[in-house]
Amino acid sequence: MLRPGEPFPVPPDAYEALASLRDAYARTLPTEVAFGVGLKRIGDTYVEELALIVYVPDKLPPTRLSRQLMIPRTWEGYTTDVVESRPEPLALLNDTSFFHTPRGGVSIGWEDPFQVYIGTLGCVAQRRSDGARRLLTANHVTPAPGFDMFQPHPGVSQSTLVGTVELQGADWDCAILEPAPGRGTPDCSVLDIGALPGSSTAPPGDHVWNVARKRGRATGLTSGVVVAHMHPGQLGIERLRVDTFPVGGLFLWHGDSGSVLVNANDEVIGLLVQGDEMKPSSTSNNPTAAVGLALPIAPVLDELSIEIGVDPPVISDISPGTALGVLANGGKAMITGRGLDSATSVTFNGVDALSVIPASPELLVVIPPVLGILGTVPVVVTNAFGEQSLSSPQAMFTY
Repeated sequence: MLRPGEPFPVPPDAYEALASLRDAYARTLPTEVAFGVGLKRIGDTYVEELALIVYVPDKLPPTRLSRQLMIPRTWEGYTTDVVESRPEPLALLNDTSFFHTPRGGVSIGWEDPFQVYIGTLGCVAQRRSDGARRLLTANHVTPAPGFDMFQPHPGVSQSTLVGTVELQGADWDCAILEPAPGRGTPDCSVLDIGALPGSSTAPPGDHVWNVARKRGRATGLTSGVVVAHMHPGQLGIERLRVDTFPVGGLFLWHGDSGSVLVNANDEVIGLLVQGDEMKPSSTSNNPTAAVGLALPIAPVLDELSIEIGVDPPVISDISPGTALGVLANGGKAMITGRGLDSATSVTFNGVDALSVIPASPELLVVIPPVLGILGTVPVVVTNAFGEQSLSSPQAMFTY
């Protein structure tokens, strides 16, 4: 049996076949229909077979379908699968713990004269323009830009201002808040998960059949597996579909919208925005099962012009890494890493760089100081909050 985390690559021609299937049927099917590539499911079991998946709001028997609406059993060499799917936005009940310092995985909310709206603060992010820290969540969890949000949420003891909506995605269900002053330096960790090393650079299809986790205010920390990469239908939004393992458990519930989805390395791979196949219990107030739908993280970051927040900052490369190389490069070196900001300073063996030009949360352009020594020395970056990078083989420079 294939276990989650084992390689299950999606070949490029599978996406080509999916595009062909979508072009052939999208116009005749309801607008809510979505298309994906993932594991075929028989009953409640995923089998070791890649399928082209059509997600429909109502799965009808063949006797009730016209010939134009019937999906063939195979398409361009791939098995097809039809799955009933009725995604629901998430925004309601559970963990009301107060945290003075904002961090990922905690409850946030706002209210109007009629009701309280609740979701999850996904994680801390950094603006690409200056590295300033912001709070990432789902757009539908937030009010309009300029309006305040609270933690845990209005109506709960200790609930206080956590931030103001700064920017909402135009095409993707994502938003960032400007943290409220007086709440401390935003913590770049996620509750019950820990520090985040940043976002994954792997394409969404590479996450299929890989383990994923999230921490939300409704269901806390849950684990599952990415079972499909859903390509956009007529709605134009792609998503990662996450089920529990074994299949049929509760991955999320109302209130978990805005949670970030992380892989086995705790790299962010998605932003949870919907639930599907949601099954309330018939005997209690506790739900029994639900599948999660997450936006792939790369378009979310591009939409908001942010990167995932990292602390302490990390140096992943210095290029050129020698004084001779810097001379040949016009006196400049590029420091790549994560968690950098506009106030980042750099030292070489404890001596300040002659110049530091922040280009993004992942890039600095520096002029190393002149040192009267020969040998390899440590390089340390310090961000605006006084957090310093740790020693590593990548954080060395040779004179």
